[in-house]
Amino acid sequence: MKYFNTGCKDRENLTGVILAAGKSSRYQKLRHKFLDKFQGKEIIKIVLEAMLPLVKELICVVSPDHEEIKRILREYPSIKYAIQEKPLGTGDALLATAPLLEGSGKDILVSFADKPLVTSRTFSLLISHHFQSRAHITFATTILPDPGSKGRIIRKEGKFVDIIEARDADEETKKIKEVHAGYLCCNSKEIFKELRKLDNNNKAGEYYLTKVYSLYLKDGYKVETVTIPPEESYDVNTVRHLEDIQNWVRQVKEAQRRNGNLYHQI
Repeated sequence: MKYFNTGCKDRENLTGVILAAGKSSRYQKLRHKFLDKFQGKEIIKIVLEAMLPLVKELICVVSPDHEEIKRILREYPSIKYAIQEKPLGTGDALLATAPLLEGSGKDILVSFADKPLVTSRTFSLLISHHFQSRAHITFATTILPDPGSKGRIIRKEGKFVDIIEARDADEETKKIKEVHAGYLCCNSKEIFKELRKLDNNNKAGEYYLTKVYSLYLKDGYKVETVTIPPEESYDVNTVRHLEDIQNWVRQVKEAQRRNGNLYHQI
């Protein structure tokens, strides 16, 4: 099967997309979990500032009641907003950017909004691998000792074949430690066509973004993965999650201070 280049020769064509339309139903402190602060800064700003040096423009996918998000991000007036009218899942959220991106030929860097430890370095790693491998879509994975609710990476003979979300996984699948990290890079030529093929035949009744990769494979497209540091996959679903991350960072900083080193960007 013949694979072909995405057509991107540099990063001037790259658009960043932050998915920030989630309901945050388990986060009791705030309506939007990514508006909570980590080390004095809103989590969504951490993601945005890690992405900005690498992209030409940025789109934030939000729910209809997004005025608080726009207020927090008012110092970034160039951001465009795409509205996900109903909370139908992460695949539907990215599809909401179609009016802004479909037919543009632009490359797209995608991140979830609740990633307090993500760095520009990891985004750059993902982008570079995507362009150098000439893949049609590339996503980040990591290895976690306790993967919890993250989607498990299914491989056959080392090659990626699918992602199974935790709530849909059997006990054997839940033992897999490699998970989807929450970041991807693709081109607007293919992504919206594939997103429209997603179904919601799962326990959540949602259109999972993680199921788009196997659709790419079925249509003969090249799918690549890149492994990132586990801490950069950490997301915040509850107040306890954020507290655990803050405690972990304190422990790392103290340990590395004793060794004369500081953890990157913390």
